[in-house]
Amino acid sequence: MRKCSLLSVLVLVAAVCATEVVGIRPALRQDAPRGRVVGGALATAGQFPYAVGLVTHTGVIFTGRCAGSLISANYVLTAASCVQSATSAFAYLGGLRVDDQPEQGRERLLIERFILHTSFVEGGENFDVALGRLPRSVSFTDRIRPIRLPNRRQVQATFAGQQGTVFGWGRFGSGISNSAELRFGRAEIITNLACRVSLPTNTIGDAHMCTDGSVSSPCAGDNGAPLTIVDADGITTQVGVFSFNSVLGCDAGRAAVYTRLSAYLDWIGANSDVTIRDNF
Repeated sequence: MRKCSLLSVLVLVAAVCATEVVGIRPALRQDAPRGRVVGGALATAGQFPYAVGLVTHTGVIFTGRCAGSLISANYVLTAASCVQSATSAFAYLGGLRVDDQPEQGRERLLIERFILHTSFVEGGENFDVALGRLPRSVSFTDRIRPIRLPNRRQVQATFAGQQGTVFGWGRFGSGISNSAELRFGRAEIITNLACRVSLPTNTIGDAHMCTDGSVSSPCAGDNGAPLTIVDADGITTQVGVFSFNSVLGCDAGRAAVYTRLSAYLDWIGANSDVTIRDNF
């Protein structure tokens, strides 16, 4: 009787364990990545008409994909780290993909030349901003339209506490391949002090800005992507350019770092045809 009872208990335990394995989804860890650009929401046609996908080459060798934004009919804004070693690059405008599949309303243009900030150092964390001159002026449509930049009154603005949006064709997470289609995520802009706490091994200066990485974060391949907010007058405005993540990876829950555009308004105005606004 004792052997039969023990056998019955073991069978019951095994049945319960099996039920847990096949019938109950494990609880999500508090530190598990959730809703990232990297696996975040897919963009829809025309949702981000200023989105630019960049495919770079060194000679005839493909070197990578990154992102940028259309800031006028003639210029694309991106990160210097995106194009630092490129000898040529194609810009994809008005579409959701950066490949050879046909797509309605999309244009593919060979960048005429890149203008990198002269103080940028390869592998560095500062002055990570660049411009790309298009070979011709693009016509604006419902899928191709420039993004607005900050005005001079906003040079001292931190934008901390505001919701930022970032998109790209980068990786879904560390060690995962790039996205075939444009994805986007939203994250709160945090203070530079909070950013320094999140990234103690990096030097976060006044020309940087950061977003909280606990909910959404750009990843490798998203370099150059614009960080946008809905400004005080209700118009979407680009305030940053994605630069780098923590050395722990984009899915570590750490802050993401951007080049703060308000620190480079004069440089952008001097090297492009964009007129920097004085006010709203």
